[in-house]
Amino acid sequence: MRQQNLSAVKAGITRLRDKGGASPDSLYDLVNGYVTAARTIKCRPGTRIEVVLPPGTKGLVWFQGKFVVFSHLVVDSGTSRVEVEVIRHPTAPATPIKDIHFALPFLGYLYVVAEFADGLIRHYWLEKGEVWQPNHIYLPGTLVRPTEGNGMAYRVESDRAGYTPWAPNVGRAMGDVVVPVVDNGYRYAVTETVGDSPRSGTVEPTWPTNPGETVIEDVSNRNPYTVDQETGTPTTPVPSSVKERYGSGSRSTSNSSEAQ
Repeated sequence: MRQQNLSAVKAGITRLRDKGGASPDSLYDLVNGYVTAARTIKCRPGTRIEVVLPPGTKGLVWFQGKFVVFSHLVVDSGTSRVEVEVIRHPTAPATPIKDIHFALPFLGYLYVVAEFADGLIRHYWLEKGEVWQPNHIYLPGTLVRPTEGNGMAYRVESDRAGYTPWAPNVGRAMGDVVVPVVDNGYRYAVTETVGDSPRSGTVEPTWPTNPGETVIEDVSNRNPYTVDQETGTPTTPVPSSVKERYGSGSRSTSNSSEAQ
């Protein structure tokens, strides 16, 4: 593209293009400037902000009231007016950033195209997450960032190791700890049981997520006599007073109270 410096304008702004290039007497567009009464071009006055960018960082964009630069390392910006966002190589985190090809806000977050020292180019959408607060409940999957930004965001994960997910018709005892099938960040301890052989229900309950709330597993039509699902053989002794309809008294698989 041929550059033409203008000191005066005779024809104003015109979108007509001359063969061979733009006319030196007219403007096609004028950004951050204005035409004086004497038809001269003046730059529009602006605000100059002087900051020292952290060494080794790449790129520069203005976002949410701060200058934002990028690095593959956690870097202290040294000032509240500059924020360093950490972007790392997907397979080699120690690889430095060579260049930032694009960085602009998109749907409330920065969309960044970074090239690393090994030539790999990747696109990033930098969700910032909510600022950490003390005594606040964060559910699994929530993205949290430090109160003093370090360029990183942290996704909450709960530790379910050693805990048994809920399942139907499982024996319950005082103190047992159960976690929901779909993780919600909470664990539930058995604090009360009813009956001689308390068990979980057939349908997973709705788990409360407010501290101190109680969930009740209502087991209806519970059969105290269990049967091996593969062989059909009773695993609980059948009382001798219970007879099947043919009178053998050896086994009963009926749930009906009318069995004779």
